[in-house]
Amino acid sequence: MADRPGQEPEGNSSRLMFLLQGGIFMVLAGMVYQDFKYRGIYWWMFPILLLLMATATVQVLGFTATISQAVKSSLFLALQFVVLTGYISIKQKKLTNIFDGFFGLGDLLFLVVLCFGLSFLNYVLFYLLSLMLIILFTAIFGYQSTAHGKKIPLAGYQALLLMILMAAGWYMPYINLLADDHLLNLLGYGN
Repeated sequence: MADRPGQEPEGNSSRLMFLLQGGIFMVLAGMVYQDFKYRGIYWWMFPILLLLMATATVQVLGFTATISQAVKSSLFLALQFVVLTGYISIKQKKLTNIFDGFFGLGDLLFLVVLCFGLSFLNYVLFYLLSLMLIILFTAIFGYQSTAHGKKIPLAGYQALLLMILMAAGWYMPYINLLADDHLLNLLGYGN
């Protein structure tokens, strides 16, 4: 029974989060499979993942905090793409569209969707560490040339890493992808 009118009983909220996280995990698994096998992801998986992640985040943080986190993460991502476009354009000595052979549209869509599923500091940390790990992994093990060319399945690797973090969070409560408290404490800025 709800304590206050309009408040859901705790059991319903827990079941909903379990279903949302299960759905997120399944969509991520599908993305990993598709990106590794075909070097591409079906477009309709992105809006499904967005819906699941945004709903889960709103359940935990509320609508206003979810939008605030997503805007901050989106601005960080936009800055990264401006810098990347500038760097590649300078290197190529002409204005370059980074989606012509340098970066996949699916990779961008995945990063945009993540803006709604991670707190701001978790987003920045995930973005930077996942790129470093993928570069390291690719440098050590290489990447196979496929019929799709020499492409690194960036969104697939990032989806796999996110699945690992989600699973770790189920067993280690201090891993909370929607809150920055633990990260701030580690950095010495917490309470």
